[in-house]
Amino acid sequence: MAIVSLKIGERFYKFSCADGQENYMRSLAENLDARAAQLMKSVGFMQEGQLLAMMCLILAEEKNKLERTTNAVVLDESAKELAERIQNIAAKISATAQDLNALVTNPKEE
Repeated sequence: MAIVSLKIGERFYKFSCADGQENYMRSLAENLDARAAQLMKSVGFMQEGQLLAMMCLILAEEKNKLERTTNAVVLDESAKELAERIQNIAAKISATAQDLNALVTNPKEE
């Protein structure tokens, strides 16, 4: 396990992570640090607990928006798939109806 020191919201924290994940953790921390700096710039200094709570709320809101967007895309794709299936079934029904109509109007004589 590796130990990495990460700066988030003008504070440093030590975390353990799998070997080789240090740069990934730094990248995540840089993103959070930039967001924390933006937040503190707009509302002023916050205590560590308040900053943590606000960051959690902001990330939860983003997650919620992404889930809603993803669900909308999935529903749209499902609707398109369903429409294609209905069209295929309708084409088969139409072909069967034409075959039946041909049999009724032109019965084969034995």
